[in-house]
Amino acid sequence: MSIFYCQTENMSRSKGDTATAAAAYRAGQTIVDERTGKINRFRRYGVLETFLFNNAGLSRSELWNLAEKSEKASNARVAREWQLALPHELMRDAHQRIISEFSTHLITEYGAAIDVCVHAPGKKGDHRNIHAHLLMTTRSMQADGTLSEGKIKLNWSDDRLRKNGLPTGSQQISKIRKTWADIVNEELKKAGLDIRISELSLKEQGITHKIPQIHVGKIHTQLARMGYIDRATRWQANELIKQANNIINIGLTHQDVRSLKMKKAAINTELLPHHGGVASSQEEAEKAQNLPIKKLQKQELAEYWKPVEIDPNKGRVINMFRADDAGIYRWGAGKLKGEEAFRDTGKAIYSQSISEWALAAELELAQGKLRKGEWKEIRAFGDDEYRRRIWAQGQMMGIEVQGYKPTPEELEKYKPKLPQNGLASDIKSAPEKLDKAHEETNRFDNANDFQSDNDEQQTRRNFDNSKSPNI
Repeated sequence: MSIFYCQTENMSRSKGDTATAAAAYRAGQTIVDERTGKINRFRRYGVLETFLFNNAGLSRSELWNLAEKSEKASNARVAREWQLALPHELMRDAHQRIISEFSTHLITEYGAAIDVCVHAPGKKGDHRNIHAHLLMTTRSMQADGTLSEGKIKLNWSDDRLRKNGLPTGSQQISKIRKTWADIVNEELKKAGLDIRISELSLKEQGITHKIPQIHVGKIHTQLARMGYIDRATRWQANELIKQANNIINIGLTHQDVRSLKMKKAAINTELLPHHGGVASSQEEAEKAQNLPIKKLQKQELAEYWKPVEIDPNKGRVINMFRADDAGIYRWGAGKLKGEEAFRDTGKAIYSQSISEWALAAELELAQGKLRKGEWKEIRAFGDDEYRRRIWAQGQMMGIEVQGYKPTPEELEKYKPKLPQNGLASDIKSAPEKLDKAHEETNRFDNANDFQSDNDEQQTRRNFDNSKSPNI
């Protein structure tokens, strides 16, 4: 995918720079510096094209020798460079149009002479890294082939710019960067591509799920290319950021695909009659209530039923189940292995089981949706006994479940209890531990991922084995 890269820096004698050496190196040519007598001879492979704009007929050597002679100060700025990433998705003629239009903009705005060299990707670098180096003079080019006495406004001090009512240097650069993005995006659009680049930072674009890359710099880049990876610390850090962003992109892509599959499955798969479930709102609960409801059998109304006590330090109950792309959660082990326990359709979760373990898993899934803002509330629907049990299970987990009006006896009977192993010291700490456990897992949304049989067996062993699922 195309990236935005449009960076600029001044060539200054105080840093040991000369315009002649810079031009010779980027073009892979030999230029003699007439001011110092130094011969700048460079043989460079990978120079795809070179361009001169607004140069009044001067050759590259004549142009940059003129730029050097026009500066008298020992710390003078002799040129400004723009480093530009060209989209690898576009053909060379599109690159030429982008360079020409961008150079025309700089000439119109500042009147400078422009020297552009397009480089192929390096042998040891990213094979998509087609880029251009644009050098512009710090003075405007005159019709007679001389440079103006005064500097272009891009090289004025901010104080002078403010006194003349002009944008500061950084403001001008920001505007130029936006122009570059607009020109590139227009070519991407013409090519029928839906990708775009932006001069804005990730934060300014409202993108919060990616990590901003850092500027590596030419020294650390060169160290990495020479194989001195351990010394190229900034390069290492940036590579780690790239890897992390790739993982994030893959995760988001997988999430999008799975979401689409779930929506398609919800449309094409007829819901089986169910005991009830939980929904994201009163409206969704009412819709779900109109679907076929399974009445509980007499043997399922056992008086000894009670909600399971969950210790958040021992894992998540939902890991006992396997989910497919249709959002169907099946028992992962035991005598009911492979049978449907409940189904997630996005705005509602439909239950095929009244086991306390299945109810606890449904509540974990619903709470995750609530925390991410996908649900307004957790509201029970369906059979009276199902709603009573899901409410009671929510009481034990510190999760508020709407849609059931408990009796005073039930309120007394199903007060939130502590894990019997004493890991929580008071009633308040139990939901807090649940909060902490969910915070660590919600951002990966691993409730829907396949779990191995070994993981499921381990999760089961973590819970009190004396409380077997009451199916």
